[in-house]
Amino acid sequence: MTAPFPTPKTDEAQRLLSPEELEAALRDIGARRYHNLHPFHRLLHDGKLNKDQVRAWALNRYYYQAMIPVKDAAVLARMTDASLRRVWRQRIVDHDGDAPGDGGIERWLKLAEGVGFARDYVESTQGILSATRFSVDAYVHFVKERSLLEAIASSLTEMFSPTIISERVAGMLKNYDFITKDTLAYFDKRLTQAPRDADFAIAYVKEHATTPALQRQAMDALTFKCNVLWTQLDALYFAYVAPGMIPPDAWTPGAGLVPEQAISQAAGTGTITAHDVPRLPRGVRLRHDAVRDQYVLLAPERTFDLDANAVAVLELVDGQRSVRDIATLLGEKFTADPAVIEADILVMLNDLATKRVLER
Repeated sequence: MTAPFPTPKTDEAQRLLSPEELEAALRDIGARRYHNLHPFHRLLHDGKLNKDQVRAWALNRYYYQAMIPVKDAAVLARMTDASLRRVWRQRIVDHDGDAPGDGGIERWLKLAEGVGFARDYVESTQGILSATRFSVDAYVHFVKERSLLEAIASSLTEMFSPTIISERVAGMLKNYDFITKDTLAYFDKRLTQAPRDADFAIAYVKEHATTPALQRQAMDALTFKCNVLWTQLDALYFAYVAPGMIPPDAWTPGAGLVPEQAISQAAGTGTITAHDVPRLPRGVRLRHDAVRDQYVLLAPERTFDLDANAVAVLELVDGQRSVRDIATLLGEKFTADPAVIEADILVMLNDLATKRVLER
């Protein structure tokens, strides 16, 4: 018998992928499984949730945020290479901060306070869903019990987070008048921190997943992490959207909130929202000081110097346009996101309102 035996075909699942193929496979997992695809997030970003549903999201997400440095400390403790520890420990600093009042957890607490929660209630975690706790705790146990490769690979959801952050910030600023840019300050730093962390993790996985079995473990670890994020939203949807079955001991609307106090204020002043129509009160005028080549806002016995941005806004304040209309016009003029502009000008307009040089 002289004919050679045919070469057996390698099962695709058993084939060693090149580093580029491995990265592509990992990114494909995110494209199919990342939680930006979840119906709850679509509702959140598109402005379809009510305020209490947004509160439920902020409250439950706090537990995930608070446990991230615990998870990262568990990974750090398993690293025998000092060079790895020096890189990984920055993740803990990012969330815990270098001092009280700093870090991602603190910024998430400010987000929760921004939607009405009392800080001590959020920190107690007493109102979070059991499914939230189970999912997050399972993630912490996963990185403690699995290999270091799997622990690091599970963090690769950071590859996809800049997209969801951009969608979330723009959508929430545009669609919820109780959300401000300050409320969402947590996400500002994550736009740079997440890609940095993802670059390190993907490089580590590509270097150390050197067999088909190890590559499969890395992919399974990322799939597990996507499931951790997805199941948290499953629980939120079931409890607070449809069918709206809030389990025993979970947060119910009205609990843990700071009482909304009636604020005594002059007619036409106070909190200006995106739907309000601002105007200059009688006796207040926008003028150009030719001597100083400076625009100013003239008020009885007071003068306010204005920068170019303030001038661009106030030139459109005519008692006819809403704040949202003004933001839309400025977005077209400067080719910028109207939602971001709206958040910025709301801060400025409310500051002027407290000075009694703007009203609605």
